[in-house]
Amino acid sequence: MTFRAAQAPCVLWIDEIEKGLAGSGSDSTGVTTRLVGQFLYWLQESRARVFVVATANDTRSLPPELLRSGRFDDMFFVDLPDPEERREIIDIYLRKYLRTAVPEHVVEELVGISEGFAGSDLQSAVAEIGYEAIRVGDANVPVEYYYSAFRNVVPAVPFGARTNRGGPPAARPRDPGVRSGRKTADRSTGSRRVVLG
Repeated sequence: MTFRAAQAPCVLWIDEIEKGLAGSGSDSTGVTTRLVGQFLYWLQESRARVFVVATANDTRSLPPELLRSGRFDDMFFVDLPDPEERREIIDIYLRKYLRTAVPEHVVEELVGISEGFAGSDLQSAVAEIGYEAIRVGDANVPVEYYYSAFRNVVPAVPFGARTNRGGPPAARPRDPGVRSGRKTADRSTGSRRVVLG
């Protein structure tokens, strides 16, 4: 952490923080417990201008002491994209990977198939279509290939499995202590955030 403090002002992004801090109470060697302790001390006592942003897929596995007051200023939940947002993401990646327009009804079908997909899942599916377009030419990619590329993606949804390809995702439990919705960082109150998604 001293390296980051030396680089200040800066943003420290910790992706999937729960993976690095999991098992803090059950580690027989004590390494994880010491790591958590050192990180918590740094969060509490550091005066360096480091804006810490952390993501977590499962807040239940985070050590409770990490969520105490003074460590992170705010927590919020970022949900999977809804149909309108999925359509926008798909359109962005289709324009990026293909040179020809995709028929509207195909895009609508892709939006339906992609229920439960994160943005990275959508990007992966459209990239697969783009690779096929490079191989055979944009106009020669059959519509069924678009659908199969989306059906072959295993969504990165951390909670439960999808009921079937193209069907709705399993219910995602929400942490009652975390606000729902989308939010941008509020710079007026401090330097540390947890983003859950």
